[in-house]
Amino acid sequence: MGRFLAFILGIGGALIASQGPGFTLQYMQNLQGRIDELKPIVEEFDANVEGYNYTRQTAMAECVGADGLLDALCQTYVTAVNRYELLVAHMAELEAAGDYVRPLILAKSQMSDISTSVYEQFEPAIPASLHGAVYAGGGFAVLWGLSAFLFGLLGAMFGGGRRYA
Repeated sequence: MGRFLAFILGIGGALIASQGPGFTLQYMQNLQGRIDELKPIVEEFDANVEGYNYTRQTAMAECVGADGLLDALCQTYVTAVNRYELLVAHMAELEAAGDYVRPLILAKSQMSDISTSVYEQFEPAIPASLHGAVYAGGGFAVLWGLSAFLFGLLGAMFGGGRRYA
């Protein structure tokens, strides 16, 4: 019985892990859309401050310390520029990673608002790529191995010498 349960858990692990590459691709597409949305705002900010012989950094520093109307006007740009820089850095980290490592990096460093947006639209599918197959095999091996070990341990402890895994 323990072997059967371990096998079923392994299949579940394969199905879940095989979705990693597809989810990662959709996450990166969503991320790129957000970058593209902010890019014209940041470019406009850069062009405007360049007209006054400012760099982005010096203008942002002046905006952060501003009071009154200048603070109100700057706040939208500061938020947009900071978000843009964060998203671009996140995309660069994902693009620099190899295809097999990218889902693992995403699992560690995902942005919750983007992940939520992707989850709302994500539909699991059978992976037709080598990456999906590798993740399916890894998911099977991890869950099958852990559950077989656990069932074997429990069988040895409580089975009276009978083998469960």
